[in-house]
Amino acid sequence: MEEIVVSTMENLSPAARRQLGRYRYAVFVEQMKWDLPAVNIDLREEWDEFDRRDTVNVIAYSADRSICGYARLLRTTQPYLLSEVFTDLCSVPLISDSSTWELSRFTTCHAGAELNAQRMRRLLRQIFLHAEHLGFRQLIGVAPCSMERLYRRLGLVLRPLGPARTAGDGLAAFSLNINAAGLRALRD
Repeated sequence: MEEIVVSTMENLSPAARRQLGRYRYAVFVEQMKWDLPAVNIDLREEWDEFDRRDTVNVIAYSADRSICGYARLLRTTQPYLLSEVFTDLCSVPLISDSSTWELSRFTTCHAGAELNAQRMRRLLRQIFLHAEHLGFRQLIGVAPCSMERLYRRLGLVLRPLGPARTAGDGLAAFSLNINAAGLRALRD
């Protein structure tokens, strides 16, 4: 049985924060081979300048309390990845709106395994429920172009915010509405 916890960075205990940093390092640095400038190689933790006190973490834990999925939610009224790092992917004006948040570092990798679509569905459902609770209506973010097909299989439609970067990493900026239809699509 998995448990999904939603917590701001400031509410994570030091042990939970260390575990999360190590999970992110294992997934994004070791497994996905991302070149991230703020990585702490000595501690084997991955953090960046967007991990602020109010950053929302959505963390899936397996029965043995290891992390098996994760998503980060950032307010667009403060600096966020798309507005600071991936501006070339966005051909529409950058968003700064309290009803729009950025989804980043989204993964359902566990112990070196590939993405898990069922866990992805549960994580997204929790994100949608949390979004409704906080009153935001849209997610934006950057993802590999291949993720669009997976979202479509889950019944969700990613709308492009600009041209995809087809060379190398194949990234695209997207938006996703938070609505009742999405919640229905994300039922187990």
